[in-house]
Amino acid sequence: MITISGFVVTLYSLIGLGLAAQGLRYLIASQFMHYHQDVIRERWGDLQPGERRLMLGLLKGFGAGMFCLGLTIVFVALGPVRDHVYRAHLFIAVLTVAYTSLLVHITRFALLPKAAPIEVTMTMLAMSLAASIGALAF
Repeated sequence: MITISGFVVTLYSLIGLGLAAQGLRYLIASQFMHYHQDVIRERWGDLQPGERRLMLGLLKGFGAGMFCLGLTIVFVALGPVRDHVYRAHLFIAVLTVAYTSLLVHITRFALLPKAAPIEVTMTMLAMSLAASIGALAF
């Protein structure tokens, strides 16, 4: 039987792994994703070299931050949160809820409705809220 503590650590770890995986996807990208193309209505090959360089730089910078944040969440969940270190639950709750909330807002603003990243970020926000509420119980 999984405990509330185990449930919370598992959720936070999944959130962190999900963010790290998304970040890695952008870090290794050689062009923008199809949902970016849907918004700007230009194919990658139609962009000027400077525009491609800028777009890749932005994607990779975003990916680097998301990858590092994801790893941080996993390490905090598997260390201080699991070990009940003072205020670790508060720190990780604020971090995950704030980041995923902003990510939902940004993806809904920047992408077309029904784009896959919107669903992914909304799922991560729901998981963050569930983990944060669960953390109050232990």
